[in-house]
Amino acid sequence: MPIYHNKRILVAVLFLTGCATVPPQPRSFEQLGQYQTIPLNSSSYRISFKADAHLSYGNAEEITLLKAAQFTVQQGYDVFKVLDDPSNRSNQQQPRQAVIYPNPPYFPQYPYHRYRPYWHEPFMDMPYVVNVEPTEISYTIQMFKKQLAPADAFEAVPILRTLGAKYGVGADGTALVPENKNSTLK
Repeated sequence: MPIYHNKRILVAVLFLTGCATVPPQPRSFEQLGQYQTIPLNSSSYRISFKADAHLSYGNAEEITLLKAAQFTVQQGYDVFKVLDDPSNRSNQQQPRQAVIYPNPPYFPQYPYHRYRPYWHEPFMDMPYVVNVEPTEISYTIQMFKKQLAPADAFEAVPILRTLGAKYGVGADGTALVPENKNSTLK
């Protein structure tokens, strides 16, 4: 009897330790996806961002806008304008998605189909949507000094202050190092 009791304790301990996982470390701004900057002339650039699979289309647009603001400040300009380039319109399509239907539960056939071995959980068998391809966003931007800027241009510093706080970029365009709240080193 004591051996059986010890096995139950061991199973309970293994189950509880398996459930206590450490959350992943937060990622920095540069680790959210792949960035590419292509110079077109001295003040015009093509800013591209290819997102990881877990980011939504809206987040990818925000990150690309933030990258354009960061690049504008790093180049010594104050404002930038997203040009109405035909390649912007063709590249700004949401990624293809697919609906995944889980396998139906397996019920062994009992005599006369009277008994089922367990209760069927309807919420676990809900279909879900996955992205088939990664999100890619590209903007062609032209950078200006504040006094020469057109009326519909974006100011880089306010974008860095608002969106930068969300994605770990400082107001001066530097990427902030994420803190690991689980670390024991102080």
